[in-house]
Amino acid sequence: MKFSTTIATAILGFSSSILAAPVTQARDNSHLIPDVTSLYHGYGGKIEYAVPKGKVSRVQSGNDDISTLVTFYFGSATQGKTCQFNFELNDPGYVINGDNIDVFRSSQYPTSNSPGWGPPSNYRDVQLGRMKVVAGGSAVPQWGSFQFPCPTGQSKGFEVTPTGDKMSVEWVAGVDGPWISYW
Repeated sequence: MKFSTTIATAILGFSSSILAAPVTQARDNSHLIPDVTSLYHGYGGKIEYAVPKGKVSRVQSGNDDISTLVTFYFGSATQGKTCQFNFELNDPGYVINGDNIDVFRSSQYPTSNSPGWGPPSNYRDVQLGRMKVVAGGSAVPQWGSFQFPCPTGQSKGFEVTPTGDKMSVEWVAGVDGPWISYW
């Protein structure tokens, strides 16, 4: 009886630790986190370079949409692989006002702060698609394609933008928010 109680306790303890594990632990080593996260202020073109938190924000009748610019370096491990843009908020306590984000490739990525209009900018390029943000989990693609051939040996930028009349979500850069998987 003592043996079976010990085994049952161990199994229950193990299974509850698995259920309590953050989603990021489910990722294997085939993923990339942003090397740099920056904020872009749409109203004046200001870039806040290398910030600790990402943010996507729009206020109806407001004067400043804020989007997040992320830069990823695609190292040799991505050679010949397919990459996919992902967005994740592990903590179910995140507050999300509005739930959709749009994702764009950037033709260039920022390398410093910028006070406003003029180079550098967000360099918005092709839209990958739209995702529904979920607190405590992975964003769900609504439309578009988030897969692309991995650009090995290069740094590439992406922009996460608000949608609709009102949207707001913040996250800790490199822990939550955008990431790239590859296989």
